[in-house]
Amino acid sequence: MHTDWRRICDEFMQATSYTPEGWEAWWADREYSNTERPETYLTYPDAVCHIPLGDPERPPGVDLWQVFEQRRSKRNFLPEAMSLNELNLLLWSSQGITADMGQYQLRTAPSSGALYPIETYLVVNAVEGLEPGIYHLDVKNWQLEGIQMGDFRAQGHAALRGQAMTEHAAVNVIWTAVMERCRAKYFERAYRYVWWDSAAVMENFLLAATGLGLGACAMGSWYDDLVHDLLGIDGVQHFSALTASVGRIAGEDWLHDRRPPTPSDFLKKG
Repeated sequence: MHTDWRRICDEFMQATSYTPEGWEAWWADREYSNTERPETYLTYPDAVCHIPLGDPERPPGVDLWQVFEQRRSKRNFLPEAMSLNELNLLLWSSQGITADMGQYQLRTAPSSGALYPIETYLVVNAVEGLEPGIYHLDVKNWQLEGIQMGDFRAQGHAALRGQAMTEHAAVNVIWTAVMERCRAKYFERAYRYVWWDSAAVMENFLLAATGLGLGACAMGSWYDDLVHDLLGIDGVQHFSALTASVGRIAGEDWLHDRRPPTPSDFLKKG
C-alpha cells in the first residue's frame, strides 16, 4: 500500500473537482467526437466458446416495491446450481440493451454520457448447462464468451480476498472499467464517473437477484493484481471496479441467509 495515500487521494479530489471559476478553462481546448469515440463493445473473437443467451424468460408477478423493501445482502449460499435463465436475467437487468439511438445504444443501467465503460466478467462455479470457468459478457451480441474453462473456484476465492461467500457462490461477478471510453470525453472527471457507472450496474444486479429469490452481495474489497491476472487485463487502462457474489439461498429470514458458513469448509469438502 502506498504510504502517502492520504495526500494522493486529496489531490485526486482537487484535480477532478469542478468550480465555476475554472469551468471555461477546463473545457477550452477539449473536444469529443461521437463518430471517433473509443469502441463501446469489448469482445473476445478467439474465446474458447460462445454461449448465446437470447431473451431471458421473465418471471411473472414480481412486485418492484416489495423488491426494494426486501433487498438485503444475503450470502449464506446453498450448494446448488443457478439456472442459465436466472443468470441471463441478472445480466440483462444490469447491462441489457433496451434501445438503439443510432450512434449509441441505451441499457437497463444508466451510464455517464451513454459511454458504458463497464464490462462484466463471471467466475462461474455452478450454473446449469454452463461449464465452470471464466466468462466475459459480450453485450453487443448478447452472449457469454468463455475465456478459460475449468474449476476456478479456488482462484476466484483467493483473488476476492478469501471472503467466505466467494467460495460458496454459484457465480462471482467482477465488473471492470475500460477507462478510455469515458476519459476520452470527460478527461479527469471520468475517474469519478466510472465508479458511479459500476454502482448503477451493481444495484440493478442486486435488485434483480432479490426479485428472483436469490442471494447476492456486493464487495468492495479484493486483491487487484490477482483479479487482473485472473481476467488477463492490465489493471491500469482496464481495471477492476466492483465485485459481487450470487447464488441460491434457503429463503428464510434475513439473519439466517445473511452469513456464510465457516471460511474454506466448501473447498475442503471438494
